[in-house]
Amino acid sequence: MAFRVHIVNIVTLTDRAKYMIDVSFGGDGATSPLPLKEGHITQNIGTQELRLVYDSIPQQIDKSHKQWIYQYRNSGGQPWNSFFCFPEYEFTAADFEVMNHFASTSEQSFQTWTVLVVKFLREGENVVGKVMMVNGDVKRNDGGKTGLVRRCETEDDRLDALKEHFGITLTEEEREGIKGRMVELGRG
Repeated sequence: MAFRVHIVNIVTLTDRAKYMIDVSFGGDGATSPLPLKEGHITQNIGTQELRLVYDSIPQQIDKSHKQWIYQYRNSGGQPWNSFFCFPEYEFTAADFEVMNHFASTSEQSFQTWTVLVVKFLREGENVVGKVMMVNGDVKRNDGGKTGLVRRCETEDDRLDALKEHFGITLTEEEREGIKGRMVELGRG
């Protein structure tokens, strides 16, 4: 787990209750708002459970500064996995500009070398599963185990999979923008 590698929204209601809302973590992300309550366990997809822990992280020198740590586990008997943390203070536009530049340009950021698309599957108001694309692999989880649906070997394969499984059609300009990039399938 690293510090400040993810951004969430904190919403405060009129009764002063606070919730973490996250729209971009991906396949193991929360499918509903999480209360900012130490150790409160929330059921996610299938047997997966989520919680927030208010603590310091191993990388910190000054352990007196606590932050919220997002954790999940795939069933009740498994250990908790820590994925990201966030402080409970406001960021400005300049903060986001610096973080976005790093996430968009640094080879240390997986976002420069990984294609990641997630679509949550719903039955009424409930999220019951997800379809994910990680680079060239399309996977599906219906609340249990994740299985491979399709492996894309070329960019044309991936473009077809994006349309078929996610309803995403790229423009000609967007397709051209992939050519020669680190994420392009079938290079070299």
